[in-house]
Amino acid sequence: MKCERFISLLTCSYEGNVDHTKLMDYLPYLLKKYNLDLQPSNSTCIDIESAKSVLYPGAHIATSNPYEHYHHGIVVDMNTSDISIIHLWGPDKHSGRVQTTTLPIFIAGSIDNVGKKTRRLYLVNYDNDTFDKQQETIQVAKKMLEKADDIVYNIATLNCESFACFCRTGKWNSEQIEKLKDLFIQNFLEIYETLKNADEKNRKQISSLLQTVPLVALNESDKVLYDQLCQQCNNESSEQ
Repeated sequence: MKCERFISLLTCSYEGNVDHTKLMDYLPYLLKKYNLDLQPSNSTCIDIESAKSVLYPGAHIATSNPYEHYHHGIVVDMNTSDISIIHLWGPDKHSGRVQTTTLPIFIAGSIDNVGKKTRRLYLVNYDNDTFDKQQETIQVAKKMLEKADDIVYNIATLNCESFACFCRTGKWNSEQIEKLKDLFIQNFLEIYETLKNADEKNRKQISSLLQTVPLVALNESDKVLYDQLCQQCNNESSEQ
């Protein structure tokens, strides 16, 4: 199974032209195999039809289907016909940037998928939330939008979830990356055997994710495999 699809999904950039009948995305396979749910903590699945009455400006939202990555964003305007959202997204993993979108496009994954694909909608709830905090979230998101050219997407440290979390809390956190890091640590050997021989054109993204793995959590044999996989990623990236 090719690593490129695995990493593409981790970047939270949905590519609508994937033929799922010919190629199983690696991330859903991985999540099913280990029964890992990437749903954000303290999140509630809400009816899309009732979004107008449930969501609010400053809301942190996410969208996904079972055994897929979660895409995150911040609601900034409820007074538009389709609800306005600011998120970190791109049509591919090389062009992710902060931009505006609407709820239908956010849920579908891209404008081309509106009416063709839908995903579940989640509201991420925060303890001790206030109107002032929600308004501050909007202002942070808008400031980030103004600085879109300065924000460089990174799978491990600056992805769609960490962007939304920063707008809401001031911290660059990505819970689903943390869960995947834990999965790598706990099942390192098996995952290594699956990934090491993959024919992949973009190993830099894999290397970026691997660099977030806390080495102190690996045993000695896992560290050897870790070093080998990182070296392989770097070598193949330099050859392309």
